[in-house]
Amino acid sequence: MLELKNITKVYGEKENTVHALKGVSLAFRKSEFVSILGPSGCGKTTLLNIIGGLDRYTDGDLVIGGKSTKEYRDRDWDTYRNHSVGFVFQSYNLIPHLTILENVELTMTIGGLPRAERRKRAEEALIAVGLKEKLKKRPNELSGGQMQRVSIARALAGRPDIILADEPTGALDSETSYSVMNLLKEISKEKLVIMVTHNPDLAEKYSDRIIKMLDGVVTEDSSPYETESAAAEPFGENTSASVKAVSTQSSAIGVVTGADDDKKRKFRPHEKAGYRKKYSSMSFLTALRLSGKNLLSKRKRTIITSLAASIGIIGIAVILSVSSGMQSYIDKIMLDSASFNVISIASETLDLSGGIFAEGEVEDIQEFPENTTGIYPYEADDGFNYIKQDLSDEFISYLESVSAGKVVDIEYGRNLKLNVLTKNGEVYNKVAGNFYEALGNKEYLADRYTVLANVPGHTGFPTAVDEVALVVDSYNRLSTKVLDNLGIKYTADLQTIPYDEILNKEFRVVFNDGWYTYNAERNIYASPTAAEYATAYASEEGITLKVVGVLRINPDASNAWLSDGLAYSPLLTDKVLEENKTSQVAVAQAANQTTDVTTGTPFMMPGAYESKLEELGYTSTPNMINVYPIDVESREQIMAAIDEWNGMHPDNQIIYTDMAEFVTDVLGSIVDVITYVLLAFSIVSLVISSVMIAIIIYASVIERTKEIGVLRSIGARKKDVSNVFIAEAAILGLASGIIAILFTLVINAIINAIMGSLVEVTTIASLNAGIAFGLIALSVVLLVIASLIPARLAAKKEPAVALRTE
Repeated sequence: MLELKNITKVYGEKENTVHALKGVSLAFRKSEFVSILGPSGCGKTTLLNIIGGLDRYTDGDLVIGGKSTKEYRDRDWDTYRNHSVGFVFQSYNLIPHLTILENVELTMTIGGLPRAERRKRAEEALIAVGLKEKLKKRPNELSGGQMQRVSIARALAGRPDIILADEPTGALDSETSYSVMNLLKEISKEKLVIMVTHNPDLAEKYSDRIIKMLDGVVTEDSSPYETESAAAEPFGENTSASVKAVSTQSSAIGVVTGADDDKKRKFRPHEKAGYRKKYSSMSFLTALRLSGKNLLSKRKRTIITSLAASIGIIGIAVILSVSSGMQSYIDKIMLDSASFNVISIASETLDLSGGIFAEGEVEDIQEFPENTTGIYPYEADDGFNYIKQDLSDEFISYLESVSAGKVVDIEYGRNLKLNVLTKNGEVYNKVAGNFYEALGNKEYLADRYTVLANVPGHTGFPTAVDEVALVVDSYNRLSTKVLDNLGIKYTADLQTIPYDEILNKEFRVVFNDGWYTYNAERNIYASPTAAEYATAYASEEGITLKVVGVLRINPDASNAWLSDGLAYSPLLTDKVLEENKTSQVAVAQAANQTTDVTTGTPFMMPGAYESKLEELGYTSTPNMINVYPIDVESREQIMAAIDEWNGMHPDNQIIYTDMAEFVTDVLGSIVDVITYVLLAFSIVSLVISSVMIAIIIYASVIERTKEIGVLRSIGARKKDVSNVFIAEAAILGLASGIIAILFTLVINAIINAIMGSLVEVTTIASLNAGIAFGLIALSVVLLVIASLIPARLAAKKEPAVALRTE
């Protein structure tokens, strides 16, 4: 027996109080079709929700099978909804990321029915409502009528005693509505069907009993049920255990009305034949499956979220990787410092003798003085203190003499501008970059570079003033940017450029007198326009270069001494300096210290005049000298020789940078600091990740509010709802952890590749497997913790309210 005794329902408090139900008393037969009619706001849906356990009554009593529900706890209501009630909603309320078979099966999963049995019942129910061919479809692949049939199948599959239908035809066309109503009518022969509707015609045609409501009270009952006569018939008995086929005018539909293993019995809220669990509950594995399918249905967002969540873990993993490899890196530097064995001398260097900034004299002055009467002026520099060094010919000759036999090479950096043109058919192009001076030691280069192609009878290395070599990367590639800079043509589909098209290709270096033309009207020495490149190319004031070889670095080379592009001999630099020093434009510029004679604009920056003279080749003094000793001993001898020079020339001291010592000191400092960086980074990463994931999970809670209502309506506990979002966080945590480790491995490979090419150490970044698994676990734990508050908020949502959410 299902009986309502003086049920009242009050919403709100104080002046906002709304009395939805006002003392409703009703009793229902175990099998009948009851329609509840009334205008909107009369309380009929509230009444249906209270009967179904979706909402709680304020006063009165709901009696189920002769037992009062006043003492029902949450788990009793959950089990009641799962075992005894089936809901058919106007908006279907199917979970979109599950198939219709999974939607129907979920009720029995929560109820604890064995897998084989629940799959069998779900299939039977869907076949019975005419959806045999749609079992693997998702809700969005069905029509409205088909989705409503899925909703009915879900309500029937668990073999409940009561079917509650809230406007089941409200979203359907007339023909489909009649089909659904015929189905509900047939169900009512075996079960209690209670339907809320606005349509009196449907109610009159199909119902056994019509209850009318107005303003929270029952105004009319066409076939009231006397409780005294009902006592002899225990509510909840099943009298049939067959699957019946029912034909209607619109379609042939079957209905599941019983179960082969269900015997006649009295209704008990926590007992149902075939179920393993006393109370309904969802396993965490089911929660994982639900959340996993939801995340898979939103793949792009899931990937983006996982990437965002992985950033903190990536940072920690990279720091740990570098930290673990740093000590071996430093050891390598100490054992073989030749990798950074460079002595650099710049024409302008920072004076560090008194610190970067002068702070004034502080001797005999009290810090934080008391009883002051004024401020103390002092003289201080406004910024960095730079020293201009004289890299004279005398010093260069001295350096070359003391370095003889002790260096790989001495590299001179100059601001000299080379004017280079190339010709493709009748089109002339200016070389815009990737054209540079090669190392002068050809034997050294030959040990480290492979000649892929060369002019017959030639070594392939640029040894003469008119020779250049094309350098490709380790994959035999040149980027289109480099090719464009060099004026080398390639096809639109980037087909391979044969070596034959490269070898003997000509480039014309035009000296100043062939490049600049005096413009009397503007009083400047103008460089040629693109239209004048042909004239400049044909000028006798220049030299033609030819490509004599194609070079690629060897796999075991420790340093890439040549970059992608065209490398020319240092002899070309000497030739251009010789020709340009006496050129008209260079001589004119030397005589004019205020204005750039090639543009007519005044010099505004300090040193601009000197730089222009260097660019035009009037000045041959280098602005940088890099000395590459052959070993540590040679490095020490050369530095000692420079110190000796400084002793002999107190007015021309040369400050140099020992790169080997500098790098060793820097790396030693990094090892000391890395622990603190790691700690700070870890804390920041954890906090940011926690806040971000909490927000994302809460957004998911809002998005899936209706799904929460559906889960609660089929018997899921609050804990089960909470577990769904905790499971979602766990999956995101696992995904973000794995992504973080994969990204770290890629980053480590890049770091190792770069450092390997610089210092021959390919294990500078190494991630221990134990640390990797630990970080994945940390990611999962972190995201689960972050999800606890949103998951708790999800669990607190009332079923009836959640179902109304759009």
